[in-house]
Order: sequence, then structure tokens, then C-alpha cells
Amino acid sequence: MSVARIYVGRVVHSKSLKCLEILPQAALGVRGDGKISFLKDNVGDIAALRREYASEGFAGATTIYLKPHEFLFPGMIDTHLHASQWPNLALGMEGELRDWVENYTDPMEASYSDNDKARRVYSDVVSTTLRLGSTTVAYNTTIHAEASNILAQTAFDKGQRAIVGKMCITMGSTHNNWEDSVDVSLAEDEKCLEFMRNLDSERRLVHPCVQPRGGPYCPPELMAGLGEHREKYDTYVQAHMCETQSDIDRTLALHTPFTSYSAMYAAHNLLTPKTILAHCIHLQPADLSNIATTGAGVAHNPNSNTCLRDGICRVRDLLSAGIHVGLGTDCSAGYMPSIHSAMRDASNVSRNLAMQTGEDRYILAFSELVYLATLGGAEVVGMGERIGNFEVGKEFDALVVDVKEVISVEEGMWEAGSERDEDLVKKWVFLGDDRTVRRVFVGGRLVGGWGC
Repeated sequence: MSVARIYVGRVVHSKSLKCLEILPQAALGVRGDGKISFLKDNVGDIAALRREYASEGFAGATTIYLKPHEFLFPGMIDTHLHASQWPNLALGMEGELRDWVENYTDPMEASYSDNDKARRVYSDVVSTTLRLGSTTVAYNTTIHAEASNILAQTAFDKGQRAIVGKMCITMGSTHNNWEDSVDVSLAEDEKCLEFMRNLDSERRLVHPCVQPRGGPYCPPELMAGLGEHREKYDTYVQAHMCETQSDIDRTLALHTPFTSYSAMYAAHNLLTPKTILAHCIHLQPADLSNIATTGAGVAHNPNSNTCLRDGICRVRDLLSAGIHVGLGTDCSAGYMPSIHSAMRDASNVSRNLAMQTGEDRYILAFSELVYLATLGGAEVVGMGERIGNFEVGKEFDALVVDVKEVISVEEGMWEAGSERDEDLVKKWVFLGDDRTVRRVFVGGRLVGGWGC
């Protein structure tokens, strides 16, 4: 257990969809076990805080004074990233989804029978996403159990929260990117679930999942088997849903008893509060109802949906239906593996939707963008009680952000009490880059940041 710390300075976090709290002169206490003991504003007497929280280890706490141009921000949560597609970043976006999958994704994913490649690529993925401020990532992988376990081990070793599972595909794919049978797919899936359960038995960092690639790639008997695994291991589910109309048509043609994509997942016990559904662009009313009723969450991927021309996710409709929504980078269909960047993309996509429909209600407010990147993402990955903001009792997943070098930021903007605190945060969200993320903490442990 490390020494308790007290951070003094500006603190920014989301308390709800509509409430962005900015405390210009706060004191935030992190216990030696990495959990938050207190968050107080306008505290001048740090010695009094040490005495008040002495029983929690703060009598000898280290005090860290943030610079006037720095602030604490919650660790960002990437609810959908294909780790195996990392080498394809920025490639293949000239086509549409099906072209991209068959010409870029399938051959790349098939190559992870090479475990040395998996170690090289996945080390880079985890280190880079941590440096970019993603303290939690829901990773999609490949059909290879050993490579998937390598990703889980890498995230665990580097200190990143991760949801990881083996991709399951027995049909509908190309370039030998499929498994020999349903029995083989399920047996390999169980190997991964057992490995990850043993790797992190307390579930502090690594969380296993079952991972059907999507409706067109998994026949009914495979979906049923994955549903049994989910129930047996009480695990997460990651799946694609309603990304394109073609995706929906192929799913319903294969799973003939069902009239909606979500009904198929629900029938196989794959829709739960621990289910992460990527995309959800072309939803039927029944899909909205099924997602909301089961408590499943949606990963909104604005960059990739734009690049591959999938369509525009109507985030406002999801939120209005009471559905949890977070942001995903969906690399490599999306070219930028940064949730910081995804906030900007989500803003622009929402404005484009408003222009197309003539309905301004679709525009996402600034507070909503921050929520989606942090607390909303935490809800999607089923960890809203543990992470996502700086509420007392949560784990200290946090970024130290430095806006000093952000263009157009003037020195007076960061002075305490300048009444321009939200402007400062907006400048960072829309103008900052990875160099502004100076330190990254997961559970109180320093795990990354610019220069780390």
C-alpha cells in the first residue's frame, strides 16, 4: 500500500449528464489503497484535513499542489476498440464496412496466430492508450485464445482496466479468419475465460467477456453456447449490433425466428447490464426497448461511423430511452485511438444530425460530451460505482491535464476565481492533444502520461 496523497488545485468531473462540476480550489484525498476519501472545495487548512482523516492514513500524507494551468480530470473510458486492428490505423477507409472488413480486417485479424506479433502489437496498444488517457478499455480481439490471453496479461501488467475476450466467428468471414466449428469456438472461449479468471481473481483490472463478432458470424448454436458461458462465468458481453442495414439483413436471414437484432441476443441470454453493444445506428423501436429493459449499454463510435459511412447514431434517442451510452474509438475503423478526440467527433456528428433532421435536440451539450467520455462510459462497462468521476469511495482513475501550451489559452484564464473555468476545459477538449495529458493514474497508481 502506498502513502496517501492530497491533491490541491482545480478538479473537473461529471456528476451527471447535465452537471459538469468544476472546483477551482479543491482538495482531493487519495488513500494508500487508491480510493478517494474526500473531495472538498475552498479548503485552506490542509493540516486540518490531515487530522480529520488521520484514521484513513492522511496524517503523513503527501501533498501535491497542481499548477494553476493544471487540473484533475477522470480517466477516460474507451467502450470499443479492436486491439488486433492496430496496425491498420488510418488504412482502408475509402470503402464501406463490408469492403473494409474483407480487405483489411479479416487478413489482419487472421495473422494473430503469431503470438510474437500479439505481444508486440498489444504492448503498443496498451501503452499508447494509457498515454492518451484511456484508463479503461473494452477490447475486441481475434479468434485466437493465446493471443487474446496475451492482451489480457499485457493490460494487467501495465495497470490498465480492460474488458477482454476471444472473438468468436465460425462463418461469414474471409481470409481464413474463422474457427473450424462451434465446438472448437466454445472450447477456446472457455480457455480464455478460465485464464482471465485466474489472472485477476479479484477483478480489480481485467474482466473477461464473451464476444460474438455479430449476428452474421455466429450461428444460433454458437450464440446459445456463448449465452451459457456468460451465465456460468457471470461475465461481460461485447458484440456489434445494427451497424449497417446489410448487417441487420444478414443477421435476420441467419437467425430466422427473430424480427429484430436485439431480440436474437436477448433470446440467447446475451443482453444484460454487463453487455456492451457497439454502434446501434439503425435501430428499430423494439431494439430501443430491449436495450433499455435489459440494462445493456451502447458504445457510440462517431469517428469510425463517419469514416466507413455507416450512418449516424442517434445518441439523444438512446439517452432519452434511459440507455447508458459511452464513447468508443473503434480502431481501426476509426483512425484515432483517443477518447479525448472522440469527444470532438461526437460533438460534430451530433451537429450534423441536427442539420440533417432540422432538430436541434440532437446536439450534444458540452457537459454531455464529458459525461459520455467518463461517467457515461463507466456505466456502459458496468463500473459506474467504482470509476468515472471523483465521488468519495471510488477508485482514483485520473488524469493530470496541463493546458499551458494549448493554443489560444491566455494566462489569465487559469487563475483561480477567474470565472472562466469551463472555458478552460472547453479549450482543452477541442484544442488539446496527447501532450496535455501529463500523468495517468489507475487505482491511484501512476501508469502513463506524456513522457512516461
